[in-house]
Amino acid sequence: MQYMSKHAAAKQVSVKQRIAGVGIAGAATLVGGIATAGSAKAASVWDRVAACESSGNWHINTGNGYYGGLQFVQSTWVGYGGRAYASRADLATRAEQIAIAQRVLASQGPGAWPVCSQRAGLTRSNGGATSSPVSRSTVRKPVTAKKKVVKKKVVKKKSYAAKPKASNTYTGKGAKVTVHRGDSLGKIAAVHHVKGGWKALWKANSARVSNPNLIFVGQVLRLP
Repeated sequence: MQYMSKHAAAKQVSVKQRIAGVGIAGAATLVGGIATAGSAKAASVWDRVAACESSGNWHINTGNGYYGGLQFVQSTWVGYGGRAYASRADLATRAEQIAIAQRVLASQGPGAWPVCSQRAGLTRSNGGATSSPVSRSTVRKPVTAKKKVVKKKVVKKKSYAAKPKASNTYTGKGAKVTVHRGDSLGKIAAVHHVKGGWKALWKANSARVSNPNLIFVGQVLRLP
């Protein structure tokens, strides 16, 4: 008589359950794989376009007038709102470039990339064409450099007040008058109302002034 463990029957059932379980899990994996493949295909169509346009370099700028992975012309990038993300396409992220490309796709169709759209199989449907405006929630805030406020040092200019000329209050006969800068015999005679004008003033000071056209600052004259 053969000996059988009391757990043998349970073990056989367990094996069947495992086999069934593997089948269910495999089916789930298969379904999940199909779904993942579908979404990946939709997400990767732009990668295929970029692979054709720029060898998949999303930040390429060769100086030929085309920028980024999808080779945007600057006017197109600006016209479809790209500056909300960056000044040029090559300075924006992959997702941001795709967002603008989807707007171009909605407006111009796959023909905007005439060769690479055909190679990549791009359509309005699988490319996610949209005419919706750029979402402000995804727009990066521009980094603005703080301006340094340079305080100008105010240099106070020294003011040199002109020294007041000594006033000759007494203008009577024999009064002393000091010659100042800009004075002439005619001017002194007019200020002090000298009768006979500069000639009389010169005559009264002939011992001090030999030439009526030549008097000196600081020179003391007497009024006639």
